Amino acid sequence: MNFSNTLPPYSPDDLGNAYSFSDSPFRVYVHIPFCKKRCGYCNFNTFTSFSLAPGFDKNTYPSLLEREIKRVKRWQEEHAIPLKPASSVFFGGGTPTALSPSQLSKILEAIRDAWGIEEGAEISTEANPDSVEGKELFDLKKAGFTRVSFGVQSWEPRILRILDRTHSPAAAWRSIRKARKAGLSCSADLIYAAPSEKRKEWIRTVRLTSSLGLDHVSCYALSIYPRTKMGRQLEKGLIAEESDGAQARDYELADSILSRRGYKWYEVSNWAREGKECLHNIGYWKNDDWIGLGPGAHSHFSNLRFWDFSRPGPWASAVQKGDLPWEGEVLGQKEREEEEIFLGLRLKTGLDLEKLEKESGKKAKSDLISSFYGLAYLKEGALFPTLRGRLLNDFLARSLMDYFLE
Repeated sequence: MNFSNTLPPYSPDDLGNAYSFSDSPFRVYVHIPFCKKRCGYCNFNTFTSFSLAPGFDKNTYPSLLEREIKRVKRWQEEHAIPLKPASSVFFGGGTPTALSPSQLSKILEAIRDAWGIEEGAEISTEANPDSVEGKELFDLKKAGFTRVSFGVQSWEPRILRILDRTHSPAAAWRSIRKARKAGLSCSADLIYAAPSEKRKEWIRTVRLTSSLGLDHVSCYALSIYPRTKMGRQLEKGLIAEESDGAQARDYELADSILSRRGYKWYEVSNWAREGKECLHNIGYWKNDDWIGLGPGAHSHFSNLRFWDFSRPGPWASAVQKGDLPWEGEVLGQKEREEEEIFLGLRLKTGLDLEKLEKESGKKAKSDLISSFYGLAYLKEGALFPTLRGRLLNDFLARSLMDYFLE
């Protein structure tokens, strides 16, 4: 979630002094920046070297995170920001399972020692299918993890090669089977609209995914960024992006297949079996409070938004000195309402239009609502996106922002 940074950056002390109390649930995100290989489309803050800066490598990283955790807690105490146990913890990357289960467990224990973790909390990790063996999955379960999200992306070998994925379909199937045997809730991430992907290939991928008994499925349209391998291929004319129409078709196919197999959409890119939604991600969309740990991780605290230094060297240097490795923004009322509109329209629970009207002092006119015909509908004071509206979510959000906030 990146909004335009129109506000000046603030230091950690400035942010602490500007904090407004929030009673939102508290969540923790941990960024693991290591990857065996960078995928052709990857634009995340990840690195293929396991030694990134002086004193910063795969072995020292858990200890560096532990120091950041303690320093963040001290920052909260210094500014009378309430300490709350974590409702969920999510390890993302990169490839979190590039670290061993014992290393991940050490980080988890540091979080538990600092803030506590609610009983029954959701504790997730992302994993590449070829980065974990059966024993490691059992060790993760023993360490307290409850959920694993596999970067399957496709079940078609040709598409996996185009995406520069390192795993095979067989490896993905084995990992999912072993994770379920270990008692972990399983999710699969899929990518649609890969260059030259045929409709039948995408249908096969979604159908096979929906037949595996997974709890959760995420589907993301491929985005090609300029500085990635795929971005350079696109610039040279070696590949072509799929059209908006093709992307819409793929999304509608996924929704249709997953819905028939018992998966219900709850956020634009996410479907789950009843009661198996990713609570951590819902927390993002509901603007809960969360702390992000590690290079490039973003955080949100009530009226504050801040982010860790993205480069490993400056990040590690700050942590080693006992400094907080971040800067951020203090959000005004308009920025908070913009986020509320954008995020609320992505959820099946809809946007609370009555609340927005009260906050803005404007009443939604009938011609505004009628302009959303086929894209959203009004029910009991909330605005809900239709299937087509999910595809035009940005248009809906911008229209509401222009009306209520200008």
